[in-house]
Amino acid sequence: MKNSIEQQRSPFAQYFKNIFDAITSTYKGMSITMGYVLTKKPTSIEYPEVREVLPKSARMRLYNDALNCIACNQCAMACPVDCIYITSYPRPKDLEVPKTSDGTPKRQVLVQYTIDTSLCCYCGLCTTVCPTECITHSQDYEFAQYTLGQFKYDYTSDDIIAWRDRILGQKEN
Repeated sequence: MKNSIEQQRSPFAQYFKNIFDAITSTYKGMSITMGYVLTKKPTSIEYPEVREVLPKSARMRLYNDALNCIACNQCAMACPVDCIYITSYPRPKDLEVPKTSDGTPKRQVLVQYTIDTSLCCYCGLCTTVCPTECITHSQDYEFAQYTLGQFKYDYTSDDIIAWRDRILGQKEN
């Protein structure tokens, strides 16, 4: 029946009906859109001025507190992708054995502690086996690099030991 009515209309009337339908459908669509624009809060943040708050259990960049590391190699053995490289040697018997902050004796001299974060799968196995809890996941998620070689961090170097206060400060917050 509708087709017969539309066939009876003149092309002139059909033209104005099409304009009316276009205006009403545009109005309906724009009212829905403006309802979202005016009532919903924005979901984006103004990065880098505003940083996203990460959950406490987030696994971001690994950090090894080399000053408290006893070089037991348990983290390297637990790593499923072998991205932790440790070099150490036994401390000479004539030297005094220093202790970590929790009182564990450091019987090994740590020469190299490198993590290749381009290989790391952030599983957290290395953090669970550490007896001195010196290797942890930090809240630092901004560590983009230009080459894969720059993802290797030697935690015995002075510039990375300087991260210690910043990383440990993040853990307390």
